[in-house]
Amino acid sequence: MTTEQAITVIDALAQAGTSFLYITGGEPLIRQDIDVILRRAKQKNMYILLGTNGSLFKQKYDKVVKYIDNIHFSLQSINNFESITSCKKRIFNDVIESIKLAEKSKMLGQINICIDKNNINEMFAITEFVNKNFNNVSILFLFMEMFSPNEQDNLDMKQLVPNENVFNRSLLRIQTEYKNINTMNKNIKNIKKKYIRKNKEFCKAGNNMIVINSQGEIEFPCEFMKLKTRTVSSKQDVKFFLKNINKEKINKKKLEFCKKCTNSCYLQPSYFLTANEKYVIWVIILYNKII
Repeated sequence: MTTEQAITVIDALAQAGTSFLYITGGEPLIRQDIDVILRRAKQKNMYILLGTNGSLFKQKYDKVVKYIDNIHFSLQSINNFESITSCKKRIFNDVIESIKLAEKSKMLGQINICIDKNNINEMFAITEFVNKNFNNVSILFLFMEMFSPNEQDNLDMKQLVPNENVFNRSLLRIQTEYKNINTMNKNIKNIKKKYIRKNKEFCKAGNNMIVINSQGEIEFPCEFMKLKTRTVSSKQDVKFFLKNINKEKINKKKLEFCKKCTNSCYLQPSYFLTANEKYVIWVIILYNKII
């Protein structure tokens, strides 16, 4: 999208009543106009969560810091950063400095670690490193799972799924030894089992959340299913699209599809909120509202 298109998307989301905006990628800070986009969203009174790998945050800090409510960094490795991420060591240093900057600004911050076969043996080392270098940053361990019911999407990912027993044992050790650090486990499959018993419709894609891709297209009900698409070209487009879509028909089609999905849309937006102790009540309220 051009800057103008991105602004149109923000305006269209605002027109449709959007209050929570999760900006992710790829890497969103690659955009030269990211500050313009964030500023527009903040002018529309949106709560902004930025997902970033942290490599460019230090460079863009002065431009973006005043618009961000919550920031999630990804950190996949401490000991094998170069081989796992295919990035140079200096990028690792940039990421660490970026997290420290966010913490210094008292910005709500979280480090997301997606655990797969390549880094499952580093869970304790990562926690130890975070505990030593940061004072008020939450850690969210994400167990690598199949994210899409589409088998083709999952061919590469199947090779990376870690041993769940090893994951749980490592997490238990971390939670036992590090009482002062806020660690959370998000095993999406288990969360789904817990809530599906109480709720017929566990997937909220297309109802309380909407996905717009980097080309400015609505992917409805989600980026995996994509039963309907529409390019956002005016600020009325999102509202018009949602008003005229046959949700009942869409929901029937997506029921079986969504049962196989392990993506997080049925927990939006609480799934993405920082696991900070003082926000636990807020997250619980969101769970109750959404599910």
